[in-house]
Amino acid sequence: MAEENLQEHTDKFDVGIKDQFGDLIANSPNPANPNPRNNSDCPKPKPKMSTVEDLPPPVSVSLETPTVTRPPKRFASTLGPYYQFITTDLNKMLWIGSALIFCEISFDQPKIEFFCEPKVDYNYEILYENLFNMRIYRINISIELRDGEGDDKICWKINWGNYSTNGLFHIARYHQKWRGGFFSCNGFDSTVPEQIQSDLKHGNVWEHLNSVHDETPLHILLWGGDQNYIDFIFEDIPYLQDWVNMEWNKKWTSDFHNDLKEQVEEYHFNSYIQNWERKEVKNALASIPSLMMWDDHDIFDGAGSYPPLLHDSPMMTGLFKTAQKFRLLFQHHTTLEKAREHGLFGYQGYNLLAHCGPDLVIIGTDGRTERNIETVQHVETWNMIFEKLENHVINIKHLIVVFPVPFSFVRFKLAASIFHRLKNLPNKYRNIPIVKQTNSVFGLPELYDDLLDEWTHEAHIDERNRALSRFQELANRKRIRITFFSGDVHCCGVSRFQTRLKHNLKPINDSKLMYQIISSAIVNIPPPRKFLRVAHYFRTKWHPIENTEEQLIDFFQRLPEDGRKLLHKKLLPNRNWCYFEICEETNPSVYKIIKTTFCYGFCQSKQRFTPAIELGPTSTPDGHGGTQPPIHQHSHKHACKETKEAGQEEIGTQTLKIRLWLESSEEHKEGRRFVSYELLIPNLV
Repeated sequence: MAEENLQEHTDKFDVGIKDQFGDLIANSPNPANPNPRNNSDCPKPKPKMSTVEDLPPPVSVSLETPTVTRPPKRFASTLGPYYQFITTDLNKMLWIGSALIFCEISFDQPKIEFFCEPKVDYNYEILYENLFNMRIYRINISIELRDGEGDDKICWKINWGNYSTNGLFHIARYHQKWRGGFFSCNGFDSTVPEQIQSDLKHGNVWEHLNSVHDETPLHILLWGGDQNYIDFIFEDIPYLQDWVNMEWNKKWTSDFHNDLKEQVEEYHFNSYIQNWERKEVKNALASIPSLMMWDDHDIFDGAGSYPPLLHDSPMMTGLFKTAQKFRLLFQHHTTLEKAREHGLFGYQGYNLLAHCGPDLVIIGTDGRTERNIETVQHVETWNMIFEKLENHVINIKHLIVVFPVPFSFVRFKLAASIFHRLKNLPNKYRNIPIVKQTNSVFGLPELYDDLLDEWTHEAHIDERNRALSRFQELANRKRIRITFFSGDVHCCGVSRFQTRLKHNLKPINDSKLMYQIISSAIVNIPPPRKFLRVAHYFRTKWHPIENTEEQLIDFFQRLPEDGRKLLHKKLLPNRNWCYFEICEETNPSVYKIIKTTFCYGFCQSKQRFTPAIELGPTSTPDGHGGTQPPIHQHSHKHACKETKEAGQEEIGTQTLKIRLWLESSEEHKEGRRFVSYELLIPNLV
C-alpha cells in the first residue's frame, strides 16, 4: 500500500507543481528526477555542451599560505603520506591503518619503509590508475600491537625516486590509555570577508594542536566534518556562476553535463590537495593517524537539508555524487566500489566503527548521504549501527559517537518557523531586493538549511529521540559510558543527558548520563558573542523522553581572555579544538558532591552531584603547548565559592578526560593565547 501511495504521489507531480505565477514549488518532486532512490541518485550526465567555459587561471588568495589559490590548483607531482587509523584487532593483536600517497603517472611506484620495534606488514593497493594525471595508492598497514604501557614510535621513510621524505607517528601499546584530538570546520566559508580571514589566519589553532602533539603525542585525530570547504565552487566555475543566476524553473531542471562533471571533479580534487598540503594540516596528517566523518561544506552548504525540488535536481545530485567520490578518496582512502570492502557500512551511506585498544570504541555516523528534510539516517542504517555495537562492543569502558551536527543543542523554534515560511514564499517574492539579499545562492533563506540541519529541529527530533532511547538501552545493558562528539555550529560547549529527578543516583551508576562535547571551529569564524549571549536566554533544559533530563551545562566558569568570572557560561564563540584521553582515576572527586539543605517547615539534607569541571592548563605566550598554569587558581578555602565536599569511598574509574582548548579572541593580559577547560567523565559501573 505504501508503494502504491508513493507512486500515486509521484505520478501526480510527474511534471512538477507550479504556483499561480508559473514557478515550480520547492516542496514538489523535481520533474527531471521525480523518483529518486537516494541522495546521489540522478539522471546520467548529458553529453558535452558548448556553454561550459574553461576555468580561469588560479590566483593566490592568501599571503599566509601563498599556494592557496582560487580556483584551486595543485603545485606538486607527489603528495602524501596521509595516515588513517582503521581499528585495532585485539584477537590478532594488530594496529590496522592505511596511508594515502599520490604521484604523477610517469613516476615509478614510491617505496615506503618503516623503522620501529614492532613488526610491520604492508601492501600497496592502486585506487586510481590515472586520476587527473596522478596514480593514487593506498598502503594497507598492520603493526604488531605489543603488550604493556607506553607508546611505540613508528618511523617511516618514502623514496619518491629523485628525493625522499620521512617522519613518524605513535601508536598506543595494548595497556596504554589512548590520547586523541577532535575538531571540526577546517576552513572559511564563502560568507567570511577576506580581511577577517587574513586577521584570523588558517593556521593559528592548528599550530597549537600540533604543538600539544609535539609535547604529548596523540594516537588518533578525529575530524568532525567540514574538512574541506567547497563553497567557492559556485564562484570559481563559470558555468556554476551562470547556473546560480538562472531563472528558477530552469535552474532546478538543468542537466549535469559531462564536461561540467569533469570540471567539478577536478575542482574537488585540487581543493582537497590544497587543503591537505597546507603546512599545518600536512604535518598532522603525516604524524597523527586520522578518522574522519564529513558534513555539509564538504559537499555544499546545507547539503541534504533542502526541499525535494532542490534536493533531487540533476545539478545538486550531480554535485553530491562528485563530493562523495572525493570524500571517500581523501577522507577514507577508498572508492565507491571498494568502500564496503574497506569496512565502511550503511544502508546507502558510509559509517565507521573503530576499536581503540581494550577500553574505547569510536563510531562515526554519516549524517549527509541519506539526509533529506525528514530523515537524517535511514532506519536500516540505524539498525546496522546498533547491530555493530551489539556484536563488537564487549567489555568496553567508553564509546565515543561522532555526530558532525550536535545531538543536543539549543532549539531555535521561532526562527525555524519564520524561515520555513520564507522558504515557501512564491518565487516572485524571492526576487524582492531585501529578500534576495538574505537568501543563499540556492534562493532560500541563508539560515534555513542551518536550522534544518540540527538534530533538535522538529523535523528530526523524533528520530533523534528514538536513537537516544536505543543508546540508553545499550549503555544500561552493556555498562558502557557513551559520549557524543560534534562540531558544525562554530562555538563550543557541553550538553548532558542524565536520569531525571534522582539526586542521590551517583553519575558513575547512571546509564543515562551521556555528555555532548561541542568543538567548533578550528578555522572558521565564530558567531558574534552577542548572539551566544542571547542563546543563554532560550530554554536550555528539556525532558525529551521518559525519565531523561537534557541540559546545556554551565561549563565555562572564566573568560579565556582575562580569567574574569563569566555570567553566560554555556557557550563561547572562541575558535577551539578538543583533547581527550582515557586515564585511571581513583580520586572520588571525579564527581563532586554538593550537600544542600531545604527548609519548607522542616529541614532535610540532600546531596546533588555536579560535573567535575576544572580550569585546565594554558599555552605559552607564543601560543604553543599546554603546560602553563590555569588562568585562575581556586583557594578551595571557606571564602572560596568553589569549596566542594567529596565522597570518601574510592571509586576507581576509567575516566574519559575532555579538555577543550580555546583560542583567546584578543591579547591575553598575561600573554597566554590558548586556555583550556576540563571535564572528567567516569565509566559506568
